[in-house]
Amino acid sequence: MNYVKSLRHYSRVSYVCIRMAFLTIVEYPSSIIGWLISNPIQFIVGFATIRFVVQEFGQINGWNYGQLAVLYGLSVISHALSMIFFVQGWFMGHYVIEGEFDRYLTRPMSVLYQFFFTQINIFGITDLIPGILVFAYGCHKIHFVWSISAVLCILGMLIGATLIRGGIYILLGTTAFFTRSANDFGQYTQEIVDKTTMYPISMYPESLQFILTYLIPIGWVSFYPVSALLGIGGNATGLYGTVGVTIAVGIGVMVAAGLFFRYGLKKYESAGN
Repeated sequence: MNYVKSLRHYSRVSYVCIRMAFLTIVEYPSSIIGWLISNPIQFIVGFATIRFVVQEFGQINGWNYGQLAVLYGLSVISHALSMIFFVQGWFMGHYVIEGEFDRYLTRPMSVLYQFFFTQINIFGITDLIPGILVFAYGCHKIHFVWSISAVLCILGMLIGATLIRGGIYILLGTTAFFTRSANDFGQYTQEIVDKTTMYPISMYPESLQFILTYLIPIGWVSFYPVSALLGIGGNATGLYGTVGVTIAVGIGVMVAAGLFFRYGLKKYESAGN
């Protein structure tokens, strides 16, 4: 019963935090308009570059234009979801240096939960627009057959991909507890993850494929799930198995990130005086 009460409490707090975040952006409509214009442009330009490459040089490692659109779109959608829930991990160094974790430590809730959900980034929704458009366009190009099971598989892929991205942000952000540095590695990490997940990792050398599959599981953000969804290449686990592995990898990365954060929090020394 205690777990049920705790879950209800966290659910209510999450609702309040999300509502407050929406009210904040409504208060400054010009800001959200600017994000709605600028954010989609960068992804549309990136996708246009892929189209140019395919038109000039043909398929990319066996992937045609429509399949690449599905891969690109799914990657951008998971990027957007990670921006909504986990982008704060980029700035963890600032909170460590400024002693901002003090207020979280005085509240009877998970510090990690408070850090992310009390500052949820609603502006990340603007990244969803180009992702959904490109993904839908790619599905149309390849005549993708929609079904309830397909939708559930895609949702499972996005959950796993978002957890992987978020876990990576937390892992890197937690290093600030040890380095006492406000250096922001998030932007560089985002660039690496985005550029890697928007293209088939099978185009890279086998050594790099191994790293991106088993050591830094970026391949599970989009490449392996989309390969299984579209039936590209050999797949020993099948579609449902791949979705299960993607979610499991995401949970594993997030658990590792949570444990590392708890360990790093013990090194927290506040801002001092």
